[in-house]
Amino acid sequence: MTDEKIKSIIEAMQGITFLEWKKLKHVVDRRFEDEASQQKNRIKMESPEVIIRSYKESF
Repeated sequence: MTDEKIKSIIEAMQGITFLEWKKLKHVVDRRFEDEASQQKNRIKMESPEVIIRSYKESF
């Protein structure tokens, strides 16, 4: 993220109360969690060879 974008966001949020920030953060976090959950639901199991290789590399 560029300094200009960060500055724009901070300027837009000037004067926000802590309670308003917590509410906004909650909604943004939920949106990201929902999207992450949808992505996870589309992930398929790898081939047995990939799983075995990963297992051997991990243990």
